[in-house]
Amino acid sequence: TMKIKTFQGGFDKNFSYLIWCESNLTAAIIDASVNISEIIENIEINGLRLEKILITHTHADHIQFLSDILFQFPQAQPCGYEYPEFDFGDDYRKLRHNEIITIGSEMLTAIHTPGHYPDSLCFWNKNQDYLFTGDTMFVGRTGRTISDKSNISHLYESIYNEILTLPKQTIIYPGHNYGYTPSITLNENISLSPFFQCSNKEEFIKVMQAFEDGRC
Repeated sequence: TMKIKTFQGGFDKNFSYLIWCESNLTAAIIDASVNISEIIENIEINGLRLEKILITHTHADHIQFLSDILFQFPQAQPCGYEYPEFDFGDDYRKLRHNEIITIGSEMLTAIHTPGHYPDSLCFWNKNQDYLFTGDTMFVGRTGRTISDKSNISHLYESIYNEILTLPKQTIIYPGHNYGYTPSITLNENISLSPFFQCSNKEEFIKVMQAFEDGRC
């Protein structure tokens, strides 16, 4: 089985996740968003071998501590969408939509979910029903589409044609702690949020607009 340890910190209640394969102790970090001292401690305590850094998207707060991690673990490979908005150099592994990544004997599927940002990826553990959503889906709402290169139509497609088609018992692990609980099942997220109850794109745009108006 895959183990998950959650760390909160960074720019704005960011989450980083340390995940590892219990059988051979191969590990990956999802998003380099928080100060790495506690993560290093956990890698050492559990005797893990850090192999990959999985990047949900290249907004600065999600790759803030990437160079720190690579300094401590030069063998770890950054992995993210095949057309990143940020240049990671030659060691970067370009992931295509629906590509499988292995963490020891565990498998994750990279799902391209543009909208909040063009290079947004979610990482899905099909066997254990986990989905690491970055800033595409939070507890109670989606990511926002107000920044440069965001696209609300793409986000609608990503939410409704990709994430909401996954098994309803899937547990969402988002990129920020913005909800009443750190993680949530897809089913519960749908039931509590109008963001995930829309019957078409126009309705979704209205829900998003009402949310932005309410922030003012």
